[in-house]
Amino acid sequence: MTSHAEVREGIAALPARLGELLGPEHVLTGEDERRYFSTDLSFLPGELADCVIRPDSTEELAAALRLCASAGVPVVPRGGGMSYTRGYVPEQAGSVLVDMRRMNRILEINAEDMYVTVECGCTWKELYEALKDKGVRTPYYGPLSGMYATVGGALSQNSLFLGSGLYNTAAESCLGLQVVMADGKVLQTGSGAQKHSNAFYRHFGPDLTGLFTADTGAFGFKAVATLRLIPSPQATEYLSFGFETLDAMLQAQTDIARLRIASECYGFDPYYNSSFEDMGFTLGEGVKMLGKIATSGGVKGLVNSLKVAVSGRKVLSKVNYSLHMTFDGIDSAAAHSGQKKAFELCQAAGGREIDHSIPVAFRAEPFNGVRTILLGAKGEIWLPVHGFFPLSRARQAAEATEQFIRDNQALMEQHGIKTSYLTAFSGSEFVIEPSFYWFDRLGQFRLDLIEPEFREKWKDIPEDVETRDVVLRLRQELRDLFDRHGACHLQIGKYYPFRDVMAGDETWELLQGLKRLVDPERRMNPGSLGL
Repeated sequence: MTSHAEVREGIAALPARLGELLGPEHVLTGEDERRYFSTDLSFLPGELADCVIRPDSTEELAAALRLCASAGVPVVPRGGGMSYTRGYVPEQAGSVLVDMRRMNRILEINAEDMYVTVECGCTWKELYEALKDKGVRTPYYGPLSGMYATVGGALSQNSLFLGSGLYNTAAESCLGLQVVMADGKVLQTGSGAQKHSNAFYRHFGPDLTGLFTADTGAFGFKAVATLRLIPSPQATEYLSFGFETLDAMLQAQTDIARLRIASECYGFDPYYNSSFEDMGFTLGEGVKMLGKIATSGGVKGLVNSLKVAVSGRKVLSKVNYSLHMTFDGIDSAAAHSGQKKAFELCQAAGGREIDHSIPVAFRAEPFNGVRTILLGAKGEIWLPVHGFFPLSRARQAAEATEQFIRDNQALMEQHGIKTSYLTAFSGSEFVIEPSFYWFDRLGQFRLDLIEPEFREKWKDIPEDVETRDVVLRLRQELRDLFDRHGACHLQIGKYYPFRDVMAGDETWELLQGLKRLVDPERRMNPGSLGL
C-alpha cells in the first residue's frame, strides 16, 4: 500500500518526469504562466494549475496522463481558451492543465468518403483554410473566434455559428473521436473502431461519440476528431433587413429557421448596431477582407467589395434591430431561392431591406476580427450568458431579456454597464446571447488576443472590482431566469447548473455512473457538468 509520503513524493517529482517525456520547454511551472493558462474569460474564481503541459501527439498525451494517474493528480484539457464558463479553470488544487494546441495536424482529407480527420488542437481557421483548396468544408465550420478556438474545444463546448443555420452545432458534424482517458488508455468511437473499415460513419452501434461531445472534458481528452465534409458552396447570396421592433425581427428569424434555408442568420439589437459601427477594422484587416471579397465571385465579388468599401460599417445607421443572412447553394438558382423566400418573410414581418455589407464581410473573413466580438468598441470587457430555446419560446425569452434589462436599468446606469444581445439559430433551435459591457482591467490573456495598436491603447484600463461584482450578479440572475423559461445551454462547463434543472434523478444517476466507469478516481476535469 502506497503511503502518504510516497504519494507526496510522486506529486513533487511529477513535473520533472513530465519534462523528461515531453521536453522541459513543454512543462510550464512558473506562476505567471500557470495563472495565464488557468484563467478564462469569466472572471470566476478557480484554482491555480500545478503545472501546464503541451503534448505533441496522442502517444505523448497518453503517456503524460499515465504519469499523472500514477501520481493521482487531476487533469484538465485546454484548447484555445475562449471559454466563459470556467470550462478549463481547475476546480482542485494540484491539477495538471493540458494545453492541446501543439496537436494541430490534419491527418487525412478523404474527399471520396467525405470526411476529414484532424488532431483536436487544430484551430477552425487552420482547418477551413486547408480544406478550401480541396473544394470541401465541414458542415459546421467554426465559431467566430475560430482564429483561436480549437476543434476539440468547440466539440467540448458544442458551439454554434458558421454553418449552423443548416447544419446545427459542432457536435453534429462529428463522425468519430479518438479519446484518451484519465488513465492514459486510448479508445476510438464511430466506424473508425471497426478494424476493417475507416471513419466514415458515426453510429457504429450505440453513439459513443456523443458521450464525449458537449462534456467540457468531463469524460476524456479528445485527441483526434473525424468530421463530415460537404462540397464547398458554389454560389452564395446575402441579405440584410432592418426592423423597428425585436418581436418583428424574431418573427422573421424564426420563420426562416423553420425552413432551413440560411447557412447563417443572426440578429443585432440597437446597442450592438450602434457599437458595431465604431469598432473598425485595422488597415491590414480591411485591405485583406476587401481583396478576398473581390476575388471570390468574379464581377459580383468586385461589386460586393466596392459596396463594403463605400458603406463601411454605416449600414446600421438609424436601424433598431438588424438581421443578417447568408444563403449557400450548389448553383446561383439554389442560393437565390433561399434568399427570395427569406426576403418575403422579412417583408411580411414589417422589415425593410438594408445594405448587406455585414454578411458579405463576415463570409469573406469569417475568423478575423476576434477583437470585435471579444471586447466593446472602446475596450470594454464583454461577458455573455446564453440560453438555447425551442423556436416557439424565442420571442418569450427575448421579451423576458428586455424586461430584465428594464428592471435593472437604473443599477446599470449607476455603474456604467451596457448590455446587448445577439440572436441566432442552429437548425430549429434558437439562441439568445445577452452580453454585459463595462470598463475593467483586460488582463494579459485578452490583450494577447487583440492587435498591437489596440493592446497598447487599452492595456492600462484600471480594474473595477465593484462594477464587476454587479455584472457577475446580474449575469447569474439572467442565467437563472433563462433556466426558468426552459433554456438549455451549450458550453455548460462549471457555470450552468446542469444538475439543478434536471426533471428527475434517473438521468443524473446515469451520468454519475458513466463518470464512475470512465473516470473512477474522478480526476478528469473535476467539476465539469457539476460531476
